[in-house]
Amino acid sequence: MDWSGIKRIFAIIAAILVAANLPAQPRAVIFDTDWWTDVDDACAIRILHSAHKDDLVEIKGICLSALDEYSVESLSTFMNYEGMDGIMIGADKEATDFPGKSCFHEYLAKNGPEAAFKSVDEIEDAVDFYRRILSESRRKVDIIVVGFPNTIARLLESKPDRYSRHNGVELVRRKVGTLWIMAGKYPDGSEHNFNLTERSRKAGAKVCKEWPGRIVFLGYEIGIKVQAGGTLPDGDLLRKVLILHNDFNGRDAWDPMTVYMACLGNPEKAGFNVIRGMNSVNPKDGSNVFTEGKGRHSYVTFKESPDVIKSALDGILTSGSFLPTP
Repeated sequence: MDWSGIKRIFAIIAAILVAANLPAQPRAVIFDTDWWTDVDDACAIRILHSAHKDDLVEIKGICLSALDEYSVESLSTFMNYEGMDGIMIGADKEATDFPGKSCFHEYLAKNGPEAAFKSVDEIEDAVDFYRRILSESRRKVDIIVVGFPNTIARLLESKPDRYSRHNGVELVRRKVGTLWIMAGKYPDGSEHNFNLTERSRKAGAKVCKEWPGRIVFLGYEIGIKVQAGGTLPDGDLLRKVLILHNDFNGRDAWDPMTVYMACLGNPEKAGFNVIRGMNSVNPKDGSNVFTEGKGRHSYVTFKESPDVIKSALDGILTSGSFLPTP
């Protein structure tokens, strides 16, 4: 076959992809989780991996923004259970000062599949993790943050190193697409991921003020209206995790909803309206205020009913796919 014939074949394939409304290449993403006292992070990971399997996204890595003695091993165990054991993990190794204790980390570490990583000493620090992945990527990477913002604040503060000659802000400007964050309460209020500790409060203020690109926020008031995971069958390790948290009828879906809209790449497709403007966080108390108008930030409100979004999330959690079941 001559070159013109090969080009015609590629043109036909591209046309089919466009007609089917499918991406020619999965969008690269980094997932950033506190993997701490709540279980909606585990639901979010299944949503994320479902999008990865369906070629909506390519998971470049998962980063921890909070740590206890079992965090790394329990996360790695759950990732192995989900079929994600080849994906790298990073962590803010200084973030051991968050209050609270997980009800499922020790169980996963001791009862789940063999973990690829068992201690914080076996994984990269968050700054190296982010700078390496971003500098190596030939395309922009979306970042999905469903925990505390200290990891990405440290990325902004980072200096040129062996991975890149650019400082953190410039590296983000060049290599990050959209930052999707579950944090805050809108249009104003106070929420756990921004307000819990001095570390999270200062980090939230820095990210809102200095992040050079687009940020989409999903707030407390959205996630509290949808509960996901209640339809999972017996024998599913994710259901066991929910039961350990006493949420066997489904957990408030802050993190799964954020991942859902981020993986679709468009809040409207996920059933949300978008309010544009600028968000700010008070570094003293972690409260946030959103000012509507021109700006690189936005937050979401419901366009579809919460029940419609709940049905979509439960369908993905049960089937492991964004694609409709026959």
